[in-house]
Amino acid sequence: MMYRPLLFVALMLALAAPLRAETHQARIPLRNGQLQIHDLNAVLCRELRLPACPAHDEVNLNGPAGPDFLFAVNACLWHGCSFRIIDDSAALLTVDSDNTIGKMDAIRRLSRVYVAEKAPQSTAAQARNWGLAVPVAIDSAKPLVVLIHGLDSDRCDCAPLGVLLLNSGQQIAYFSYPGDQPIDDSAALLGRCLRQVRSAHPGLAIDLVAHSMGGLVARSYVEGPDYAGGVDRMILVAPPNHGSSWARFRSLLSIQENLYLRRVDPNWHWTWFVTEGLGEAGDELLPGSEFLKRLDAAPRRAGVRYTIIAGNHSSVSRAEGNCVAQIADWFPARTRTWWGFRHCYNRLERAAGRYYTETCDTDGPVTLASTQLAGVSDYVVLPADHVSLYMPMDGNPPVAWPVIRARLVASR
Repeated sequence: MMYRPLLFVALMLALAAPLRAETHQARIPLRNGQLQIHDLNAVLCRELRLPACPAHDEVNLNGPAGPDFLFAVNACLWHGCSFRIIDDSAALLTVDSDNTIGKMDAIRRLSRVYVAEKAPQSTAAQARNWGLAVPVAIDSAKPLVVLIHGLDSDRCDCAPLGVLLLNSGQQIAYFSYPGDQPIDDSAALLGRCLRQVRSAHPGLAIDLVAHSMGGLVARSYVEGPDYAGGVDRMILVAPPNHGSSWARFRSLLSIQENLYLRRVDPNWHWTWFVTEGLGEAGDELLPGSEFLKRLDAAPRRAGVRYTIIAGNHSSVSRAEGNCVAQIADWFPARTRTWWGFRHCYNRLERAAGRYYTETCDTDGPVTLASTQLAGVSDYVVLPADHVSLYMPMDGNPPVAWPVIRARLVASR
């Protein structure tokens, strides 16, 4: 089983009991840089006083996954402990049993590394869906508008808005990323992609238009230490700047997304559930997360023009309105003028209308308070919910479309 080599880490962290403070060192043999997992597992179980846990696999520490593997193991071991390569024939494990504690993020990272290495073809096929899709020919004299999707989504959600922008004379690129991995990892991928395109087209101005969690990806790059410049305007549509309690349901979105990909993508493989991430982004979206605290502490990037677009209609109300409207549609057209039937039909229609137009302090997943950001004065509230702000609904364009177009035209 592909998951078996992961058990040594999970058991080590979950079962380790408080031990007498003691530091041990042990050499672990390598075979031309190849680590046998059972060798590492045996030492860890011995040093942590755990029962032996069989694990039969190997990892190439000199290969592409080697640095991530070393990082993940060291993160799992935590303070005072380390795992490092001495040479191609041996590695050294130092275990301070008093300071060895678990970190779920490290376990998740290690899981992704293992599965990616053991299923390279499916991992490579999945990775082709990520990155920056740019026009065949880029006009360096015009801003490049980069559309960024939200949690457990892909560039298809950005396509309708992209068509509208193309028809209005903009040049468009689409950025996709693994929706469940740590947000900082997605921001790092965005940074690499933007640096590459600007290296090929020096002086190219970038406008970012991001929906939902995509706004946090954009902010994490633009406001982070690795920002390389070039972003002129950043439009954040329904951004959960201070988190969303709906993130607790992210696993349902992940399942839904993968079931969809299984139907439409012939390259889909079950490992995609793991290599996309194991819910780190969802945890970071919860209000009060360490990621949000760190991001909130960062100042706005000087020279970047910010716009925030929020909605004050709940997606729950829209669903309720749809339900009531469907019940009203059960009445045959000829009966809607009959006495009694007419009264019921009209009441249902009015009730559906109230649900559709009801305003509140949230767009469903994201509250108005969560969208607000210190230092951003261009803040627009529209009568729409989380989805209809950014995507067409019932044949209508995204509600945020006029505001997005006006801001981008002002950038030209």
